[in-house]
Amino acid sequence: MKFGRSAGIVFAAVLLCGGTGSVNAAVSELVPPGYRPAPDTEEGGLWADMDRQEAEVKVSPTLVADEALNTYVRKMVCELAGDYCASLRVYIVDDSRNNAMTAPNGMVIVWTGLLLRCQNEAELAFVLGHEITHYLKRHSLLNFQKEVRTTGSFAGLTAAGGIGQLFGVMAAGTIASYSRDQEREADAGGFDLVVGKGYDPGQGAFFMANTAEEEEANANQVKSSAYLSSHPDMKERFAVLTKRADDIQARAHADIIGAEAYRAAIGPHRAAWLEEFNRGDYAQSVAIIKQLLKGEPQSGELQYYLGEAYRRRNANGDLKNAVAAYQAAIAATDAPNAAHRGLGLVSLKANQKTVAREEFQKYLSLVPMASDRATVEYYLATMGGSP
Repeated sequence: MKFGRSAGIVFAAVLLCGGTGSVNAAVSELVPPGYRPAPDTEEGGLWADMDRQEAEVKVSPTLVADEALNTYVRKMVCELAGDYCASLRVYIVDDSRNNAMTAPNGMVIVWTGLLLRCQNEAELAFVLGHEITHYLKRHSLLNFQKEVRTTGSFAGLTAAGGIGQLFGVMAAGTIASYSRDQEREADAGGFDLVVGKGYDPGQGAFFMANTAEEEEANANQVKSSAYLSSHPDMKERFAVLTKRADDIQARAHADIIGAEAYRAAIGPHRAAWLEEFNRGDYAQSVAIIKQLLKGEPQSGELQYYLGEAYRRRNANGDLKNAVAAYQAAIAATDAPNAAHRGLGLVSLKANQKTVAREEFQKYLSLVPMASDRATVEYYLATMGGSP
C-alpha cells in the first residue's frame, strides 16, 4: 500500500535494480519458509539490493527505538506469518504516511502514520496480513520480472543521492505498484491469515472506509492513495470484504478486536504523532482525529488535538469548533494541560478576555515550568492580567 501524506525518510528498496543472470520464469508458487534465492539469478540480485537497503534502514535515525512497541508489532507479524516468522524482520519508521510494506527479502516496514490511524489490533492485522501475502505470493518479483521483460532492463536508483531521497521516490516504484489482481489476491490472503487468528473479520472493511474518507477530506492534495489508484475500486473491495466477513461471522467464532491492547501499545507515542500531523494538512488531521474519536469519544487527548487542528486551520467555523473541542478535552479525565492554553488562545481571538485570562492562568498553574510561559505571560499582560 502507498497512500497518504509525504515525508522525507528512509527506504527505497522497491526501486532498485536486480543483479545478474537471466530472468526467471513467472513465479506462481509461494516462497518457501527460510528461502533465499541463488545469488547468480535475477531474484538473487534483487534480494541483494534489498539487503543493502535493509542495512541502511537498520541505522536510520527515523527508526522507532521503543522496544515495547517493536515487540508488539513483531509478535503480530510472527503470529500472522506462522512458519514464515523467521523470514520476516520488522522495522517501524517515524513517518506520518499511512503505509506498510514487505520487501522481497522479508524486510517489513511499518510507518507510524499507519499505527496512528488504526483503531485496534484487528485493523492493523488486516494491513499486515495484506502485506505478508504480497511477500508470500512473490508479487514484487513478478513485477520486477515483468519490467525487465518489457523494457530489457530495470533502472536502478542506487546513485540517486542517499536513502532519504530514494525513499521519497519509492512511492512511484515499479516493483511495489501491484496490479489490481495482485491486490485482490493480497486482500483475500490477508483476510484468511487474520481470520485464522480469530480477529473480527469486519475490521478490514472499517479500515478501508476510513482511508477513503480521509482521502476525500484531503481534496486539495494530489491523490497518492494506493487504494484509489492501483488497488481495485474501493467500493468493490469494501463489498467483497464485507461479504466475506458476514459469511465468516455466520459460521465461525472470530471476534478479536484488541482495542485496549492496541491503545496501550501506541499510547506513549500517539501525542507526538498527532502533533506531527497537526503541522500539515489540517483537513486531513481533522478527518483522522474524528475517526479516532468514534472509538474513543471520551478521549481528552484526541479532543485537544482536534481543537489544535481547528485553531491552526482557522477556516470559517473553526473557531467555534475549536472551543467545543478544547472544552471537551478539559472535561475529560485525561485532559491535557495544554487544552487550557488552547482555549485561552481561541478565546482571546474571539475577544473573550475574561475566559482567556482564566484559561491562561489555569495553564500556568498546572505547568509552572512551561516552555512557552513567557509568551502566555505576555498575553496576560496585554489583557491587564498576571500569572
